[in-house]
Amino acid sequence: MSSKQHVEFIPDFDQLAALAQDDPESFEAVRRQCIESFIQSVSEKKRQRLTGLQWQIDQRRELARNPMASCIAISNMMWDSLHNLNSYQRELLALSVGRNSHSEPKIPADTPTVVPFRV
Repeated sequence: MSSKQHVEFIPDFDQLAALAQDDPESFEAVRRQCIESFIQSVSEKKRQRLTGLQWQIDQRRELARNPMASCIAISNMMWDSLHNLNSYQRELLALSVGRNSHSEPKIPADTPTVVPFRV
């Protein structure tokens, strides 16, 4: 499949489950084609990010002892990402509330302090 081709038909869950059971190599080929097709369908900026993310997922799958361990590792990646996103959202909300209340904005503790220079 060239980088510009897209998968026209994605099998449904039951078809994929049967293929995985009966012909794991064909299932893996279809899985990779679907992923690559999707990655190629997005903008270049997103494509780079998704390619890197897919590499991380593939490495987790490779290191896993079995399919369940792989599923758990990938699920943990998702939860970590969601947790980080939630933390960023909370920080932005705290900064936003600080600015709107006519008080000093709350600055995260790891932000350097700017000391004014007197001339």
